[in-house]
Amino acid sequence: MSSTVSRLAITAAIVLKDLREFSRDRLWMILTPISLVFMIVLFLVLPDTLNESITLGVYPSYLAESFSLLVDSETSEFQGLEIIGFTDEDQLADAVFDGSGKISMGIALPADFTESLSSGSGGSVSVYVSESVPQEMRLALSSGVREIAYAVQAIYSGSNPLSTLPVTIPDLQSSILGEDMAGGQIPLRDRIRPILVIMILLIEALALAGLVSVEIEHRTATALLVTPARMGDFLVAKCITGTILAVSQAFLFLLATGGFSFDWLLVSLLILLGAGMVSAVGMLSGSSGRDFMGTLFLGTIFFIPLMIPALSIMFPGKPSIIIRLLPSYGLTEAMSGVLGEGMGWSFAAPHILTTLLWDIFLLGSAFFLLRRRIESL
Repeated sequence: MSSTVSRLAITAAIVLKDLREFSRDRLWMILTPISLVFMIVLFLVLPDTLNESITLGVYPSYLAESFSLLVDSETSEFQGLEIIGFTDEDQLADAVFDGSGKISMGIALPADFTESLSSGSGGSVSVYVSESVPQEMRLALSSGVREIAYAVQAIYSGSNPLSTLPVTIPDLQSSILGEDMAGGQIPLRDRIRPILVIMILLIEALALAGLVSVEIEHRTATALLVTPARMGDFLVAKCITGTILAVSQAFLFLLATGGFSFDWLLVSLLILLGAGMVSAVGMLSGSSGRDFMGTLFLGTIFFIPLMIPALSIMFPGKPSIIIRLLPSYGLTEAMSGVLGEGMGWSFAAPHILTTLLWDIFLLGSAFFLLRRRIESL
């Protein structure tokens, strides 16, 4: 028992020494708080809401009420569309092209639109779209105008507008692949929060790498082994130091951004697993570099692949097999689901397991390489 307490005391002493050395490093003492403040400010300036409706301007204004019958219908296929009427076509065009983004699309129908439809002679319709509207939306609007023409004709004749369309897709026959996100899209702020957390963790990995590199370069590690400290104490202390640095920064970020409003125990576990992974990365790059620049270069080499799964969150679709094989993929998926979508333990459990296995492998590799490097001094 006394031997165990002695080992713990020695490990704690090494950790305190490392933290004091880190506090004396001007580079990281400036870079760490600046990066943390930058991440918090970036998060706070991002939009926290998402407008899932489309605003459409209509001329003449009296037709807006007819179009709104489609929008307000419970069975309507045009739900999520807000209609604004205009009394002048030039005003509609100006509203679309003013750059405010409030109205990005507009439809101008001729004054005799309904009469032309009832007589079967047809008519021409002007479609206005701003330059920010993607090409697929422009094509969809043009096709929608034809369907709206049939619907308006049916409304004025007293018929169900959906009955006039050549094809009807009942809800029971519609198939949605994956999760139905209609009405539940994730705002950009919540989508990017996991990316910022992982960036903060990786920045602290670079700080630990610099600390390890300095101890090897100044042979502080070999001097410690002359004392009652053992190699195992030294390695465990470095892992604890890296975890403290990473966890403290990530916790401060989540406290400032409301990340603990989710399952705080699950979030804390994910942060600890991520801190263990970046501690291993810091020891690997720190034990491999010959000087500060070499260590920084190696740390960047590790930094980029580990950031790829996080950046893939911003793109639709399933990541490729190469991305899913990267060590940080499971951690990224778990953080994205928990911090971005409010998922729970059942969702995160398989990702926690894969991240834990990667942590064990990376920490084992870091301990082995760091031991060999110190023994070779």
